[in-house]
Formats: sequence, C-alpha cells, structure tokens
Amino acid sequence: MNVRDRSQDDTKKLFANLLLTCKNVSLYPEGHIISLNSIRQFHETLETFIRQYGDIKIEVERDHVICQGVEVHKGSYEEGTLPFTLFRDGIRWLEFSEGIKLEETREVLSIIHRYSVLTTEPEGDIVTAFWEAHFDHVLYEADDFFAEQTSEEIDNFSESETSSLTEEDEIETEDKSAAVNGPTIGKTSCGGLAINPADFVLTSQEQLELQEMVSREERISTTEHLNMLLDMLLQFQEEKDFSIVLGVLSEEFEGSFGGHDFEAALIILNGVRKVLDSGRLRTPSASSLIESFYKDISSDSKCLKPLEEIWSSLNVQQTEMLKGIFQHLNPRSVTTLMHFLLLGQSSQLQQITEDTIVSLASQDISCLEPLINDRDEKIAEKLVSVLSRLKADSSLKYMMKLARHSSASVRRMAVRAIGQAYGNQTAAIFEFIDDQDASVRRIILTQLGQSRSEIAEDLLMQYLQNRKFSASQTEHIMDCFRTLGKCGSLRSVPFLRKTLLHHKWKKSAYSEGAALALVALKIPEGRQVIETAGRSFYPGLRGVAREAGKEFFQKNRGGR
Repeated sequence: MNVRDRSQDDTKKLFANLLLTCKNVSLYPEGHIISLNSIRQFHETLETFIRQYGDIKIEVERDHVICQGVEVHKGSYEEGTLPFTLFRDGIRWLEFSEGIKLEETREVLSIIHRYSVLTTEPEGDIVTAFWEAHFDHVLYEADDFFAEQTSEEIDNFSESETSSLTEEDEIETEDKSAAVNGPTIGKTSCGGLAINPADFVLTSQEQLELQEMVSREERISTTEHLNMLLDMLLQFQEEKDFSIVLGVLSEEFEGSFGGHDFEAALIILNGVRKVLDSGRLRTPSASSLIESFYKDISSDSKCLKPLEEIWSSLNVQQTEMLKGIFQHLNPRSVTTLMHFLLLGQSSQLQQITEDTIVSLASQDISCLEPLINDRDEKIAEKLVSVLSRLKADSSLKYMMKLARHSSASVRRMAVRAIGQAYGNQTAAIFEFIDDQDASVRRIILTQLGQSRSEIAEDLLMQYLQNRKFSASQTEHIMDCFRTLGKCGSLRSVPFLRKTLLHHKWKKSAYSEGAALALVALKIPEGRQVIETAGRSFYPGLRGVAREAGKEFFQKNRGGR
C-alpha cells in the first residue's frame, strides 16, 4: 500500500472511530465507564493521526462528508448521527488541530450529543455552545444564515406564545362562566370540545403494551449498536484499532452480564465467534486477540460472579440463554462452575452446568486439578459424576485420587464409578480392598464377583495367602472367600482344599470361607472336596462342610 492509499485508509478509519465514539456517548449516561473509555481511546487515535498527517478537517455537505480531501460518507444522513446533527445546525466544517486536549475532545462530543435531538423548547444550539466553550484546538465554521434563522425562529416562537396565551384567556373566561352557570361534571371544555380526563389515563393493558414497546425499541437500539461494533472488527487492519473495538465489546459484555441482560451478552459472544470463524479478519493478530477475549470473559469477575446473587432464582428463559453463553467459556471457568453446582438451582440448570463442565474438561482435563485436591466432600462427589462421563484414559488417574478421599461417601462413589464406567479395571479397584470402610470393601468384592475372571481369582488367592488379618476381620475374610468362589475356577481348588484341610481341628474364618468358596465354584472338583471333608474323622471339619452345603442349598432355593 502506497503512502496516499494508507493516508486515505487511516482517514476513513478515524472517521469510523469518531462515529463509534459518538454512538457510545449517546447510549450511556454522562460519566459512564464505557463512554469515558471510548472518548479516551478516540482522543489517542486522533492525536496519533494529527502527529502523522496534520490537523484533521471534517467538511459536512448536504449529502456527503469530506475529511482531508477524502470522501468518508456519501448519501443521506441518519437522524441523530454526527453528520446529520452538524449539518442541521449549520456547522459546515469542524477542525481538530495539534495539541488538542482530552477535555476538549470530551466537550465537543458532549455538545454534539446534547443537541443531537431537538426538543420542543431548545435551550441554545451547537454554534452557541461551541462559541461559549472557547476551544483552543477546535475550529469550526457555521452558515451565516443560521444566526438569522435562529432570530426568525425566536420571533415565530413569540408569536406562537402570544396566540397560546389568547387561547388560555379564552379557557379562563369559559372556566369563570362555568363557575357562574355550573360546571360540566367530569369534563373540561376546550375550544368547544368536551374533554374527559379519564380518557388520558392508561389502562393496565395499555401500560403493559407501552412498556413492551419501549423495551422492544431499546432492544433494537442495543442490537444495532452491537452489530455495528461487530461489523467494525472486520474493517480494521491495525492491531491497535482492532483492540479498541474488541475492548469496547468486552466492556459491553461486562456491563450487560452484570446487569443480567443475557440476551445482549449472548449477541456479543455469538457475534465475536462468528467474526472469528468467518475467515475475513484483516488483522494478523486478530485470532489471538479474540481468544484472549474469551479467556477474559471466562474469569470470575467478568462472567460468573455476577450470577451468584441470582443463581437460585433464574427463570427458564434466562437459563436457556446461559446455556448458550456457557458454550463460549474457557476451561479456566470450571472451578467456579463446579461451586455453582452446590447452590440451589433447578434440575435443568444443574444439568446445563454439569454438561458445560464436562465439555470444558474434555478440552483440557488439567482444569480439574485444583478441584481434585479440594477436601470439600460435596465438590468431590460432583467430580465423580463429571469424571465418569469423560474418556477413561484421561480421567482414571483423577478418579483413583478420589478413591483415596478422606470421605467414605466419596470413596464409595469413586470405587463404584471405576468399576462401572472404566471397563475392566479389576487391578485398579483391588488397590482399595483394605479400605477402612466396610461398605467400600463390599462394593469392591461385589464388582470382582460379577463374573469369572482369572485376574480377580489370582489377586484374591494371593491376598488371602499373604495378608495377615486381625481377629476383628473375620467377616471380611469370609467375604473374600465367597467372592473367590464367584470369580474363580478349577485353578482355585488346590488352594481351597489346602486351606480347608489345614484347619481341620476347629472352625475358623479360613476353613468356613474355603468351604463356601468350593461350593460357590459350582464345579464337580469343588463338590468332591466338600464331600471328602463331610466324611472326615474330625467333627469340626464335618461341621464346616455340612454348613457350607446347607448355606449353598438355601441360597439356591431362595434364588428359585
């Protein structure tokens, strides 16, 4: 791009920036952070332009605007815009010169906004306001006829006022007459017409319709403004200009979300994402800037904290909009979202929040790390639910950590989830066979005994042979033998025979357990060992065999 083309392009961008700033000033009350920041950013752009190209002169004609000899607008003006307001009030050109102060820029834009809409009783005009401001670095020229037009309007206004007073005198005369002859009940006479004051009172339905109309107009205005900002993202080639507009959108989002205007917030997020996916970005660093934008809005202060106070009272419509907003969040938001699951909410909102966490954790599971180390029992329970929905290879290590949680409730949930959601993880859950909580141990043994498994069989045999149990663990020993009978095979028979016959002198948890396991194997070899024990010379061994067969028979009969 040659110097001339670059100069023209910068001029057009400066004018577009000026229009954007005027729009922000008109949308927000005086002193609002968004309008102040917008003015400040425009002033910095203006200073940079003047240093590079010299004073900037904006010439306003009936159907076009010229800046520095470059046509920056052509066609009719929209009411309320900068060119419309300047041309209507007789300003033919406006010039910003080197050395302009921020306060001067702010005052110029404030004056233009103040007179952008004519009132029925205008107090002054732009030309007068400019003259009274005594700008040092702002020059302007107004049409000569404007002053004459103003005087003529004042004369016309005086005549109108006189005419109006005459009508009031007539009304007063009629009122005096009514006082003598008697009033017309409930009505006022005006110009020969009877007016009923009740006709001017809005019904409840009319008030609702009026509120809806005003609300609809406000939504349209907001949507147009946001769409204009989004369109501007596609126009700029320089990172600084792109950042300015993106910064305004970020502030718009924060203000909308903080004010619970989720519709506007969703327009911004969907719009920026659409711009990113369009493939039309002209700024080299635009993609990374937009990604930073999404990371920023995912922070607690920008997006999630404002929800805390209304989380439990969100309605269906708000909940649906949040579903769309949450789709744009970054994994850094997971910690806060997880805590939101502990607050009171509808089942729909809870499901949306959990779905969002699962989606974000699928992108980067390391975002769950701080939560895994959180000792809060409720958080850990929610994590078990989330992890069980993720891919096993990425989340199993986190589930194993939760299986060692200080809370027995969490450990039960985690061990059950490992067995159900991660396929064949026999060796993994067997690590927790010595859990101090009996219910956790029972869950593990139940899962091991669901089918015949050489892995479970070997683990249980090694465990029963090598583990030194205390006297208080009798029930656990018996449960382990029963489970061995359910998951074992012919390979277990030698170990069980040896265990049963070794304790032939008296009953013990080992002999009783071995007998139960042999019966539960449901193979001829196991029954043969029980029959042999039943014919033993030792009464204790015969009793163990008899009780084992009786328990097996009772269970089978109960099953039928």
